[in-house]
Amino acid sequence: MTERSWKRKYQWRLTWPGEADEDWAAYDGDLYIGRIHRDKTSLKAGMFIWAGGCSSWWEFERPMPQSGHEAEAWEAAKRVEDWYDEGVARTGPKPEAVSQRIADLKERGRKFGW
Repeated sequence: MTERSWKRKYQWRLTWPGEADEDWAAYDGDLYIGRIHRDKTSLKAGMFIWAGGCSSWWEFERPMPQSGHEAEAWEAAKRVEDWYDEGVARTGPKPEAVSQRIADLKERGRKFGW
C-alpha cells in the first residue's frame, strides 16, 4: 500500500497546535482514538511512534500491540486507524454512554478553565 492509495477514515488534528508540527491525534467524533508523533529520543529516532487510545471507552477491547514505530507518518496513522477498527470489531459499536462520558469531562474541564 502507498500513501496515495490509503485514505483516512477519522479526523486528525495537531496534538499541540502552534508547538509541534509532527504530532497528531486521531478522533472518532469526540472520542480520542490514538496519536502519532516523530520519535526524537530513542534508538528509533526519526521514525513515527503510533499509539492507540480510547481512554474514555472503558469497555473497549484493546488489540495488541497497542503501539509501535513506522517509517512514515501516514503508515503510523494507518496503524492507529487499523488498531481502532480491530477493537471496534471485537467490542461492538461505540455506545452512547461513551459520548456522555466525554461530554461530562468537557463540562468539568470548563469549570477549571480547560
